[in-house]
Amino acid sequence: MVGLLWQWDIRGSAHGLLSAHPISPFVSIHHVEVVEPIYPGMSSLESLKLFTKAMKVDLMSFLQRSICYDHARRLTFSVSLGYAIQVFPGIVLPRVLERSEMTFSAWNKIHNLNEFDLDTRDPSKSVCKSPVLFFLEDVERQGNTTLGTYVRAGRLKDDLKRKVLCFPRSAPLPYVGRIQALGYPLKNWHLVSSLCIFFLFSASSALIFKLFLTS
Repeated sequence: MVGLLWQWDIRGSAHGLLSAHPISPFVSIHHVEVVEPIYPGMSSLESLKLFTKAMKVDLMSFLQRSICYDHARRLTFSVSLGYAIQVFPGIVLPRVLERSEMTFSAWNKIHNLNEFDLDTRDPSKSVCKSPVLFFLEDVERQGNTTLGTYVRAGRLKDDLKRKVLCFPRSAPLPYVGRIQALGYPLKNWHLVSSLCIFFLFSASSALIFKLFLTS
């Protein structure tokens, strides 16, 4: 973090930073050669191309975070626009989700909560409390709105673990393979955390969970 701008110098997985991005404009990535690919299943180059595309499509809200709750299904959604959507079982408070998960280490290879000038937390040790992850697959502009499609990651391995260890509870949204997020223009980036999300579950064969975001 530099003033009201944001950049990183880290090693390992950037997931913890990208999924809980500070409410400030994104500036740059340093030393990408020691950072894991941003999106699973892609090479570093492919990831950077998609990352850049998402940034260009909606620069104002790129990587900004929104947290909302589906009380009917008892789910918590943490959205990092242009990167990923995390779906947590149960209700997780904002004060927890606003802290960056320590999936990374400092440039000097020290993995310590006190090494960073930001609020961090250790990753959950329980698979039953861990979120299901949906990573950006594609993003496009539709008039004055942005449509992002996020695809479920690690489905078979993750669901098998949950079936064994979390019985009788199932993984969040067990039959959903993709989430679409439709975002409207933001007028003030510093107010992005106040975004509202309205849910509409599609029971079609595509099994897409749709989020509607507005400022």
